[in-house]
Amino acid sequence: MRLLLLIILITSPLLPGTTFAWDSVGHRLSAAVVVSFLSDEKREALTEILRAHPRFEEDFLNQIPDFVDQNNEMQLQTWVLGQAAYWPDIARGIPSPDRARFNHPTWHYTDGAWIRGAAQTQGNSYVGVSPFDTIQGEAASSIRTERQVHNVVTAIDYNARLLTDSTQDLADRAVALCWILHLMGDIHQPLHTGSLFSQTVLEVGDAGGNRISTNPHRNLHAAWDGALRDDGINASLPLVLESVAGFTNSELQNSESDWTLWMAESREILLSIVYTEEMKNAIRAADSDGTDLKDQPLSAEYIAGMKNVSRQRLGLAGLRMAIFFEKELN
Repeated sequence: MRLLLLIILITSPLLPGTTFAWDSVGHRLSAAVVVSFLSDEKREALTEILRAHPRFEEDFLNQIPDFVDQNNEMQLQTWVLGQAAYWPDIARGIPSPDRARFNHPTWHYTDGAWIRGAAQTQGNSYVGVSPFDTIQGEAASSIRTERQVHNVVTAIDYNARLLTDSTQDLADRAVALCWILHLMGDIHQPLHTGSLFSQTVLEVGDAGGNRISTNPHRNLHAAWDGALRDDGINASLPLVLESVAGFTNSELQNSESDWTLWMAESREILLSIVYTEEMKNAIRAADSDGTDLKDQPLSAEYIAGMKNVSRQRLGLAGLRMAIFFEKELN
């Protein structure tokens, strides 16, 4: 019954003919996983924090679909948490001056040369060029202000500290909650954690796959963002939940939240699965010939693997967020 409710509530924003990607469908899917693992008490606490959001009326209350029963707390909380996970992308399009206040484009990804903690391997792939010097990341404890935030890891550092500090302004904690729901999803997307560089055609990097055109997708990043789009919510959510169904309560209670480990996992996938040898060979040939890089076809086998990895990463993201909220939020 809860699974059916989750499917209904996260499908509601998906209108026919609308294009959605990891930054919308994916985030709503991971939020649904969060809801499925959270205790009632913690889910209610998160929703109460969100009610203090500075744009709660415009971006939450005014967007609730008619079929969501606002007198049913489970329905309302499930929809609101899904909207919160997507909200940092909504912030890209809100009017000024709120857009400048809430939209932070550099928070969604990290420089592939930047390492810290469990992520001691760069996320960059180098084709025909020497690797860049590694950038040693600053300690999480040093990230105390918004001005110090410059990538997805430091953004999680900052917002996690803000959200879990009950002495902070409740409105600020509500915004931080949206960012936690969003960024803990983003860091599980491999192409948010590194880029590919080559001698000529990708001298300045592929911007996390955005500069590698693929057929029929716009680019490699968009392909991974929208890996589950064709399958749809109804088919995807049960499989995403199934990917994390084997975790026991004791395992959840003993799990630690280490987002540098999550980044390390994403980078391993990026370097071993996302960037194929066929892509690298095509890039080498374009560099050698002085020609533009052609569209890179994605085989049926590649797409199937991409979908499977995406389900696993979205499931882990949701599970890990639920663990974080249960253990760290008082």
